[in-house]
Amino acid sequence: MTDRTEQAREPLAPRESTWLGGNPGDGWYEMTEGLIRLLDGRDPALRLSLAAGGGRENLARIRDGAGEVGMSTDVVTAAAYNGGPPFDAPMPGLRVLGTGWSALPYNLLRAADSDAVPGGLREAISGPPSGRFGAPPEDTTDELMFRAVVAHYGTSYDGIRARGGRVLLDGYDALVRALHAGEVDHVFGATTLPAPSIAAAVGGARRLELAPLPADLVAHLARRYGCTPGVIPAGTYPGLHTGDVATCFAGTVLVVSADLADDTAYALTRLLLGALVRLPDVHPSLAAFNPNTAWRNVPAPLHPGAARAYREAGFMA
Repeated sequence: MTDRTEQAREPLAPRESTWLGGNPGDGWYEMTEGLIRLLDGRDPALRLSLAAGGGRENLARIRDGAGEVGMSTDVVTAAAYNGGPPFDAPMPGLRVLGTGWSALPYNLLRAADSDAVPGGLREAISGPPSGRFGAPPEDTTDELMFRAVVAHYGTSYDGIRARGGRVLLDGYDALVRALHAGEVDHVFGATTLPAPSIAAAVGGARRLELAPLPADLVAHLARRYGCTPGVIPAGTYPGLHTGDVATCFAGTVLVVSADLADDTAYALTRLLLGALVRLPDVHPSLAAFNPNTAWRNVPAPLHPGAARAYREAGFMA
Protein backbone atom coordinates (compact mmCIF):
# COMPACT_ATOMS: atom_id res chain seq x y z
CA MET A 1 0.00 0.00 0.00
CA THR A 2 1.35 3.39 -0.97
CA ASP A 3 1.51 6.02 1.77
CA ARG A 4 -0.56 9.05 0.95
CA THR A 5 0.43 12.43 2.30
CA GLU A 6 -2.27 14.99 2.77
CA GLN A 7 -1.51 18.16 0.93
CA ALA A 8 -1.78 21.29 3.05
CA ARG A 9 -4.86 23.28 2.22
CA GLU A 10 -4.22 26.68 0.79
CA PRO A 11 -5.67 29.47 2.95
CA LEU A 12 -8.86 30.99 1.67
CA ALA A 13 -8.55 34.40 0.02
CA PRO A 14 -9.91 37.12 2.32
CA ARG A 15 -13.52 38.12 1.72
CA GLU A 16 -13.52 41.82 0.92
CA SER A 17 -16.43 43.51 2.68
CA THR A 18 -17.30 47.20 2.54
CA TRP A 19 -18.87 48.65 5.68
CA LEU A 20 -20.99 51.70 4.91
CA GLY A 21 -20.82 54.20 7.78
CA GLY A 22 -22.07 57.75 8.11
CA ASN A 23 -20.77 61.09 6.91
CA PRO A 24 -17.23 62.10 7.92
CA GLY A 25 -17.50 63.98 11.19
CA ASP A 26 -20.56 62.15 12.52
CA GLY A 27 -20.73 59.44 15.15
CA TRP A 28 -21.47 56.56 12.80
CA TYR A 29 -18.37 57.28 10.74
CA GLU A 30 -16.20 57.40 13.86
CA MET A 31 -17.85 54.28 15.27
CA THR A 32 -17.40 52.28 12.07
CA GLU A 33 -13.74 53.26 11.90
CA GLY A 34 -13.29 52.02 15.45
CA LEU A 35 -15.17 48.76 14.89
CA ILE A 36 -13.11 47.96 11.83
CA ARG A 37 -9.90 48.61 13.78
CA LEU A 38 -11.18 46.39 16.60
CA LEU A 39 -12.02 43.48 14.29
CA ASP A 40 -9.13 43.87 11.85
CA GLY A 41 -7.04 40.71 11.61
CA ARG A 42 -9.21 38.62 13.95
CA ASP A 43 -10.44 36.51 11.03
CA PRO A 44 -7.89 36.13 8.22
CA ALA A 45 -10.68 35.31 5.79
CA LEU A 46 -12.50 38.60 6.43
CA ARG A 47 -11.19 41.99 5.33
CA LEU A 48 -13.23 45.12 6.10
CA SER A 49 -13.02 48.57 4.56
CA LEU A 50 -14.94 51.76 5.35
CA ALA A 51 -17.00 53.89 2.99
CA ALA A 52 -18.97 57.02 3.87
CA GLY A 53 -22.73 56.91 3.60
CA GLY A 54 -26.01 57.65 5.34
CA GLY A 55 -28.86 55.69 6.84
CA ARG A 56 -31.14 55.80 3.79
CA GLU A 57 -28.39 55.76 1.17
CA ASN A 58 -26.77 52.73 2.81
CA LEU A 59 -29.95 50.67 2.42
CA ALA A 60 -30.11 51.33 -1.32
CA ARG A 61 -26.42 50.52 -1.70
CA ILE A 62 -26.82 47.27 0.24
CA ARG A 63 -29.77 46.37 -2.00
CA ASP A 64 -27.73 47.14 -5.11
CA GLY A 65 -24.65 45.20 -3.98
CA ALA A 66 -22.48 48.29 -3.44
CA GLY A 67 -21.67 47.35 0.16
CA GLU A 68 -21.83 44.32 2.42
CA VAL A 69 -22.85 45.89 5.73
CA GLY A 70 -24.25 49.33 6.49
CA MET A 71 -25.36 51.54 9.35
CA SER A 72 -28.98 52.62 9.49
CA THR A 73 -31.72 53.19 12.04
CA ASP A 74 -34.49 50.85 13.08
CA VAL A 75 -37.14 53.37 11.98
CA VAL A 76 -35.77 53.81 8.45
CA THR A 77 -34.89 50.13 7.97
CA ALA A 78 -38.42 49.06 8.86
CA ALA A 79 -39.82 51.62 6.40
CA ALA A 80 -37.49 50.40 3.65
CA TYR A 81 -38.25 46.71 4.21
CA ASN A 82 -42.00 47.30 4.22
CA GLY A 83 -42.09 49.98 1.53
CA GLY A 84 -43.37 52.73 3.80
CA PRO A 85 -42.62 56.47 3.43
CA PRO A 86 -40.25 57.80 2.22
CA PHE A 87 -39.64 54.65 0.13
CA ASP A 88 -41.56 54.06 -3.08
CA ALA A 89 -41.27 50.26 -2.96
CA PRO A 90 -40.32 47.60 -0.40
CA MET A 91 -36.76 46.26 -0.12
CA PRO A 92 -37.52 42.62 0.74
CA GLY A 93 -33.87 41.60 0.36
CA LEU A 94 -32.70 43.50 3.45
CA ARG A 95 -31.49 41.53 6.46
CA VAL A 96 -29.91 42.62 9.75
CA LEU A 97 -27.15 41.49 12.12
CA GLY A 98 -29.10 42.78 15.10
CA THR A 99 -30.45 46.04 16.44
CA GLY A 100 -29.82 48.32 19.42
CA TRP A 101 -26.13 48.73 18.71
CA SER A 102 -26.15 52.42 19.61
CA ALA A 103 -28.98 54.72 20.67
CA LEU A 104 -29.05 57.93 18.61
CA PRO A 105 -30.57 61.04 20.18
CA TYR A 106 -31.96 63.78 17.99
CA ASN A 107 -29.97 66.91 18.81
CA LEU A 108 -31.18 70.48 18.42
CA LEU A 109 -28.23 72.87 18.56
CA ARG A 110 -29.15 76.54 18.44
CA ALA A 111 -27.63 79.95 18.83
CA ALA A 112 -28.20 81.28 22.34
CA ASP A 113 -28.50 84.95 21.32
CA SER A 114 -32.19 85.76 21.65
CA ASP A 115 -32.35 88.12 18.68
CA ALA A 116 -31.43 85.25 16.35
CA VAL A 117 -33.89 82.72 17.72
CA PRO A 118 -37.14 84.37 18.86
CA GLY A 119 -39.74 82.02 20.28
CA GLY A 120 -39.51 78.24 20.24
CA LEU A 121 -38.92 75.70 17.50
CA ARG A 122 -42.50 75.87 16.23
CA GLU A 123 -42.26 79.65 15.78
CA ALA A 124 -38.83 79.43 14.20
CA ILE A 125 -40.05 76.92 11.62
CA SER A 126 -43.49 78.28 10.81
CA GLY A 127 -42.69 82.00 11.12
CA PRO A 128 -43.18 84.56 9.86
CA PRO A 129 -40.38 85.17 9.45
CA SER A 130 -38.96 81.64 9.43
CA GLY A 131 -35.57 80.87 10.93
CA ARG A 132 -32.40 79.55 9.40
CA PHE A 133 -31.81 75.82 9.79
CA GLY A 134 -29.11 73.28 9.13
CA ALA A 135 -29.52 69.51 8.78
CA PRO A 136 -27.40 66.66 7.39
CA PRO A 137 -27.23 65.95 3.64
CA GLU A 138 -30.36 65.16 1.64
CA ASP A 139 -31.88 61.70 2.03
CA THR A 140 -29.85 60.78 5.11
CA THR A 141 -31.95 59.44 7.98
CA ASP A 142 -31.41 62.66 9.93
CA GLU A 143 -32.52 64.85 7.05
CA LEU A 144 -35.60 62.72 6.46
CA MET A 145 -36.54 63.14 10.11
CA PHE A 146 -36.01 66.89 9.89
CA ARG A 147 -38.45 66.97 6.98
CA ALA A 148 -40.91 65.19 9.26
CA VAL A 149 -40.31 67.82 11.96
CA VAL A 150 -40.95 70.63 9.49
CA ALA A 151 -44.10 68.91 8.20
CA HIS A 152 -45.35 68.48 11.77
CA TYR A 153 -45.30 72.25 12.10
CA GLY A 154 -47.30 72.67 8.92
CA THR A 155 -44.72 73.69 6.35
CA SER A 156 -41.88 72.52 4.08
CA TYR A 157 -38.38 73.58 3.09
CA ASP A 158 -39.87 75.73 0.36
CA GLY A 159 -42.27 77.24 2.87
CA ILE A 160 -39.40 78.15 5.20
CA ARG A 161 -37.52 79.79 2.33
CA ALA A 162 -40.63 81.63 1.14
CA ARG A 163 -40.95 83.20 4.59
CA GLY A 164 -37.39 84.47 4.54
CA GLY A 165 -35.72 81.49 6.18
CA ARG A 166 -32.98 79.15 5.05
CA VAL A 167 -32.34 75.40 4.99
CA LEU A 168 -28.70 74.34 4.68
CA LEU A 169 -27.94 70.63 4.18
CA ASP A 170 -24.34 69.64 4.94
CA GLY A 171 -22.12 67.50 7.16
CA TYR A 172 -22.05 68.05 10.92
CA ASP A 173 -18.68 69.79 11.06
CA ALA A 174 -19.75 72.22 8.31
CA LEU A 175 -23.09 72.85 10.04
CA VAL A 176 -21.40 73.73 13.34
CA ARG A 177 -19.11 76.12 11.46
CA ALA A 178 -22.19 77.68 9.84
CA LEU A 179 -23.76 78.17 13.27
CA HIS A 180 -20.69 80.00 14.54
CA ALA A 181 -20.49 82.05 11.35
CA GLY A 182 -24.08 83.23 11.77
CA GLU A 183 -25.24 81.51 8.56
CA VAL A 184 -27.83 79.36 10.39
CA ASP A 185 -29.37 79.55 13.86
CA HIS A 186 -30.48 75.94 14.44
CA VAL A 187 -28.95 72.55 13.55
CA PHE A 188 -31.00 69.36 13.79
CA GLY A 189 -29.66 65.83 13.50
CA ALA A 190 -29.16 62.47 15.19
CA THR A 191 -25.71 61.40 16.34
CA THR A 192 -24.14 58.87 18.60
CA LEU A 193 -23.96 59.84 22.27
CA PRO A 194 -21.62 61.59 22.81
CA ALA A 195 -20.63 62.94 19.39
CA PRO A 196 -17.35 64.78 18.68
CA SER A 197 -19.04 67.26 16.36
CA ILE A 198 -21.49 68.30 19.09
CA ALA A 199 -18.80 68.48 21.77
CA ALA A 200 -16.66 70.67 19.49
CA ALA A 201 -19.50 73.18 19.14
CA VAL A 202 -18.58 74.74 22.49
CA GLY A 203 -15.67 76.70 21.07
CA GLY A 204 -16.34 79.43 18.55
CA ALA A 205 -17.46 82.98 17.95
CA ARG A 206 -21.07 82.38 18.96
CA ARG A 207 -22.51 80.92 22.15
CA LEU A 208 -24.50 77.79 21.35
CA GLU A 209 -26.80 75.62 23.42
CA LEU A 210 -28.31 72.17 23.19
CA ALA A 211 -32.05 72.75 23.29
CA PRO A 212 -34.82 70.31 24.25
CA LEU A 213 -37.27 69.08 21.65
CA PRO A 214 -40.80 70.34 22.37
CA ALA A 215 -43.03 67.82 24.14
CA ASP A 216 -45.57 67.81 21.29
CA LEU A 217 -42.80 66.98 18.79
CA VAL A 218 -41.39 64.16 20.92
CA ALA A 219 -44.88 62.66 21.23
CA HIS A 220 -45.42 62.95 17.46
CA LEU A 221 -42.07 61.32 16.56
CA ALA A 222 -42.70 58.50 19.02
CA ARG A 223 -46.25 57.87 17.78
CA ARG A 224 -45.62 58.24 14.05
CA TYR A 225 -42.05 56.95 13.65
CA GLY A 226 -41.42 54.70 16.62
CA CYS A 227 -38.74 56.85 18.24
CA THR A 228 -38.11 56.35 21.95
CA PRO A 229 -38.54 59.39 24.25
CA GLY A 230 -35.60 60.04 26.55
CA VAL A 231 -33.02 62.58 27.63
CA ILE A 232 -29.45 63.55 26.88
CA PRO A 233 -28.05 63.40 30.42
CA ALA A 234 -26.74 66.48 32.19
CA GLY A 235 -23.01 66.84 31.76
CA THR A 236 -22.83 65.10 28.38
CA TYR A 237 -21.73 68.29 26.62
CA PRO A 238 -20.28 70.77 29.14
CA GLY A 239 -20.85 74.33 28.02
CA LEU A 240 -23.90 73.45 25.91
CA HIS A 241 -26.41 72.46 28.61
CA THR A 242 -26.63 72.24 32.38
CA GLY A 243 -29.47 69.74 32.92
CA ASP A 244 -31.07 66.80 31.15
CA VAL A 245 -32.23 67.66 27.63
CA ALA A 246 -35.53 66.13 26.47
CA THR A 247 -35.38 64.42 23.09
CA CYS A 248 -36.16 61.11 21.43
CA PHE A 249 -33.93 58.31 20.19
CA ALA A 250 -33.57 56.05 17.17
CA GLY A 251 -31.62 52.77 17.34
CA THR A 252 -28.64 51.77 15.20
CA VAL A 253 -29.07 48.66 13.06
CA LEU A 254 -26.39 46.76 11.12
CA VAL A 255 -27.97 45.99 7.74
CA VAL A 256 -26.85 43.43 5.16
CA SER A 257 -28.34 41.78 2.09
CA ALA A 258 -30.11 38.44 2.06
CA ASP A 259 -27.56 37.55 -0.64
CA LEU A 260 -24.61 37.99 1.73
CA ALA A 261 -22.92 34.62 2.22
CA ASP A 262 -23.93 32.93 5.46
CA ASP A 263 -20.27 32.44 6.37
CA THR A 264 -19.57 36.16 6.03
CA ALA A 265 -22.59 37.23 8.10
CA TYR A 266 -21.70 34.59 10.68
CA ALA A 267 -18.04 35.61 10.86
CA LEU A 268 -18.78 39.31 11.27
CA THR A 269 -21.48 38.76 13.93
CA ARG A 270 -19.32 36.22 15.79
CA LEU A 271 -16.42 38.68 15.93
CA LEU A 272 -18.66 41.46 17.24
CA LEU A 273 -20.21 39.23 19.89
CA GLY A 274 -16.76 38.01 20.88
CA ALA A 275 -15.60 41.59 21.47
CA LEU A 276 -18.47 42.78 23.68
CA VAL A 277 -16.26 43.93 26.54
CA ARG A 278 -14.25 46.09 24.15
CA LEU A 279 -17.16 47.72 22.32
CA PRO A 280 -17.39 50.66 24.78
CA ASP A 281 -13.72 51.42 24.01
CA VAL A 282 -14.81 52.05 20.41
CA HIS A 283 -17.65 54.32 21.45
CA PRO A 284 -19.35 54.80 24.86
CA SER A 285 -22.84 54.35 23.39
CA LEU A 286 -22.00 50.74 22.49
CA ALA A 287 -21.95 49.87 26.20
CA ALA A 288 -25.76 49.64 26.10
CA PHE A 289 -25.79 46.97 23.36
CA ASN A 290 -27.60 43.89 24.67
CA PRO A 291 -26.98 40.69 22.67
CA ASN A 292 -29.78 38.93 24.56
CA THR A 293 -32.33 41.22 22.91
CA ALA A 294 -30.51 42.45 19.78
CA TRP A 295 -32.01 39.68 17.65
CA ARG A 296 -35.58 40.32 18.85
CA ASN A 297 -38.03 42.86 17.39
CA VAL A 298 -35.75 43.55 14.45
CA PRO A 299 -36.92 45.93 11.68
CA ALA A 300 -36.06 43.36 8.96
CA PRO A 301 -35.37 39.62 9.23
CA LEU A 302 -32.24 38.48 11.04
CA HIS A 303 -29.68 37.06 8.59
CA PRO A 304 -29.34 33.27 9.12
CA GLY A 305 -25.57 33.62 9.48
CA ALA A 306 -26.08 36.13 12.28
CA ALA A 307 -28.69 33.87 13.91
CA ARG A 308 -26.11 31.08 14.00
CA ALA A 309 -23.62 33.36 15.74
CA TYR A 310 -26.17 34.44 18.38
CA ARG A 311 -27.15 30.81 19.03
CA GLU A 312 -23.58 29.57 19.32
CA ALA A 313 -22.75 32.39 21.75
CA GLY A 314 -25.71 31.40 23.93
CA PHE A 315 -27.75 34.55 23.38
CA MET A 316 -30.48 32.97 21.26
CA ALA A 317 -32.34 29.71 21.81
